[in-house]
Amino acid sequence: MLKTKRLSIVPTFLCTLRCKLCSNHMAEFQKPPTASTEELKRDIDNLFLLFDKIEWLQFVGGEIFTHRHLDEVFKYCKLYEDKFDRLIIETNSTIMPTDAEFEALLSFGNKLKVMISDYGELSKVRDEFTMVLDKNNVEYVLKKYYGDNQHFGGWIDNSKMNDIGETDEEINMKAAQCPQVRLQNMHCFKGKLHRCSNSLFISELGISNPNKRDFVDLNDRTISKDEKIKTVDNFYKTATATCRYCRWKDADNAELMTRFGAAEQV
Repeated sequence: MLKTKRLSIVPTFLCTLRCKLCSNHMAEFQKPPTASTEELKRDIDNLFLLFDKIEWLQFVGGEIFTHRHLDEVFKYCKLYEDKFDRLIIETNSTIMPTDAEFEALLSFGNKLKVMISDYGELSKVRDEFTMVLDKNNVEYVLKKYYGDNQHFGGWIDNSKMNDIGETDEEINMKAAQCPQVRLQNMHCFKGKLHRCSNSLFISELGISNPNKRDFVDLNDRTISKDEKIKTVDNFYKTATATCRYCRWKDADNAELMTRFGAAEQV
């Protein structure tokens, strides 16, 4: 049985903010790609053909609500509702979901949880958004990213897309202790399933070419299901090509990782 703790589907790389230290490098995409509704449905089908259980099925961006057809996608997830425990929505509260999107989300009842990155004045629909969530008894988390006492102490600078220059031994040691190993937060975009966000976004930018073991091409029918499962089983046992560019490997070591104020705009 193939299971994972978290699996993030990325509808779009388009974001309403251009944050200087964005760990997902959104500001670096000159033409942010977006998955069509049909591509998203195909990804959902393929993911649940591969996985027997996903604890948290997540939708992350970019800002996901720049994609204006997510109501269809959320409704499609209902087909697999018995195979995931929670539906997690991540947003920066700059765009209100449509009535159709809210209706689709609310149909998940207590399975639904909303994670809001609260950037103060930048999160201009935060209060309106949380009012709807409160009215419908939806669980949500406000991660405060402005002023003093920011969530996680602020952001880590993972924006420099250069080879850090670590030895293979250092990379493998840090990759084995990376927070992604504990979270098992895989990321999927247009049929490509990566072990983490850094592997996906750095690869999509063309900064680093992923190794064959770094991702699974869900749409490739020449690769058997058993082969795909084997690749997923090994995701967190070896470092990826993009680990050479990633400072998040040390994110748990607060003494080594300097924190910065979040969401400074480019």
